[in-house]
Amino acid sequence: MAATATLTSGDVARIKSKEEFANGVVLRVSELQEVNGKKHRCMLSDGNSSIRGVLASQCVDLVASGELSNGCLVKITAFVTNTVGSDEVLLATDLSVVAPGTGIVKMEVDNALNAHNSTPEAAGKPQAKSNAADAKENSTPGPDFKTNKTPGPGLSPVSFFSPAPTPTGAGIKSAPTPPSTMGVSDRKNHHKIAQLHPYDTNWCIRAKVERKAPLRALPSKPDVKVMTVDLVDETGMAIQGTFWRGPAERMSEQLVEGKVYVFHKFKVKPADKKYSSVKNEYQIDFMDTTDVSEAADQDTSAMTTAVEITPIEQLPRRIGQRAPADVMGVVLALGSYGTVKRKADNSELPRRDVTIGDQSGKSVTVTLWGDMSSSTAQQLEGMEGRAVLQVTGCRVTDYNGCSVSTLSKSVATINPETPAAQQMMLWYKTSEMNPDRFTAVGADLVMARGSQGGSQGGAGSVPARERYFTLKDVSGLTAESEALANDKAVFQNVTACVAMVNNEDKAIFYLANPENGRKVVDQGGGRYWSEADGKAIEKPEHRYLLSVRLADHTGETNVQLFGKEAEAVMGMRADELAALKEAGGDGFAGALKAAQWKPWQVVVMSKAREYNGNRSVRHSAYKVDTIDWVSESSRLVTLIAKYGN
Repeated sequence: MAATATLTSGDVARIKSKEEFANGVVLRVSELQEVNGKKHRCMLSDGNSSIRGVLASQCVDLVASGELSNGCLVKITAFVTNTVGSDEVLLATDLSVVAPGTGIVKMEVDNALNAHNSTPEAAGKPQAKSNAADAKENSTPGPDFKTNKTPGPGLSPVSFFSPAPTPTGAGIKSAPTPPSTMGVSDRKNHHKIAQLHPYDTNWCIRAKVERKAPLRALPSKPDVKVMTVDLVDETGMAIQGTFWRGPAERMSEQLVEGKVYVFHKFKVKPADKKYSSVKNEYQIDFMDTTDVSEAADQDTSAMTTAVEITPIEQLPRRIGQRAPADVMGVVLALGSYGTVKRKADNSELPRRDVTIGDQSGKSVTVTLWGDMSSSTAQQLEGMEGRAVLQVTGCRVTDYNGCSVSTLSKSVATINPETPAAQQMMLWYKTSEMNPDRFTAVGADLVMARGSQGGSQGGAGSVPARERYFTLKDVSGLTAESEALANDKAVFQNVTACVAMVNNEDKAIFYLANPENGRKVVDQGGGRYWSEADGKAIEKPEHRYLLSVRLADHTGETNVQLFGKEAEAVMGMRADELAALKEAGGDGFAGALKAAQWKPWQVVVMSKAREYNGNRSVRHSAYKVDTIDWVSESSRLVTLIAKYGN
């Protein structure tokens, strides 16, 4: 039998003792059972002792195919353990089958199934001692489960195995003393960024600091300092990390962009896509106890962020997203050199536009800023139709409908030596394409300026009906979207139904001065006072302050309605609805229900606002109309025809 398929007596004891395995551990599967359709539980044996096991949902295909079955040997390369009652439970997150169930060579001593409840001392202490040399050889940073007994989301060991965990006393921890100077680490074994998950904190990665953001203070807490870094390892996988408070101030001085460091002990959590500048499902939160040291090996030749080209026709989906995009296309046109004056210091920032196109027949304008506007653009002089330009780490904006803009960390490459670039150039030459045959990807996205302008205090535009908007477009706007910068408003015309009128948490109408809509206070005895007007109001009226949930085929979004827009949806004035509520009975609830699931043409106005230091997007109905189905059908037919061109 191959070495990879050999059981080693004592491995289970080493697992229970929190020892580490650089090359994975081989165990035998038995008592395999399905749980909740996506996970499986089993017993895992080293031939002498065993441990309860849970196979993550990633393994469901192996089980379904029959490759992973009772009696087979599996090599587990990534796992975490948790204590459930008096037992240890191993959650395998990455494994491979190294020997099928019918090809197992039984060991002479195999009492694992009879001893699976034995303690590590009774079951495997001698073996662990005899394999001390192997343990040292296989050492690699592994989860420090003694400080992390809580299973991750979606995993509840209690639901797999009972009894429930027994509470233990909390140990007393001394305050960490951060190092004043950074040391040098020659540690050889590290985790890959792709292996990180939120179920542990004892991670150790070796990565290059690709970008270090300036130290800043939280708007709501000026005394709290924050610094973010973009890290990339030798696999090309990148992740964003955040330092807080004291560590942020120290690392802002000690970390150097382009250098390689070893980061040990930190938290991993799901990435906040609104703020993350890196394409990764997770992000890192560095702690006070995180150890950061300069790597002895500073080889960065392989530490380049992997390139993931976004087709030009899909770029509109990236508008407003903070995460950078990578684009590539045949050079179609080169714009003239220009400058833009910075608001901060009135200095001139050079720029130059390059238009590129790809196999989708769509083109996009890429704005090269700073030194790139001269160094890269000069090499493209006279190369229209004869060169492929690749730009990584750039921002997609809604300028002219959809365009691309380089950032300080963007990298431009002319004629990259990749199969995709070569195929693109071959396609352009053999298909007899020319710049005139490409359609600008933002052509259907440009918003026509409306004569009514935007909302009070903001600049906006009423959307042209040449673009098909959905609630996915509305909810896709974030507080960080460039389209909402400088108090701008964005208008999007959607077709949607009112799925629900929200009336549980907030009032849906208020008493107001009928002359100007300002709120009045009921002082009792039929007297009402307007604080804003400084006078008594004899006969106030109710005004709508309606919050509804709009729904279409792409999702749902909460939208606020006021005045005549709310009256149109409710089918009555606010005074009438207030009278129904005051009268009691089923009239009020019936009116709310009657407003549901009617289709409307709604112009949704989206605007960012800040409240208590938190910036969020508020959606309100700028205009509500019934649907002219003949006109709407004609518009949709026209839009569909454009996709065929």
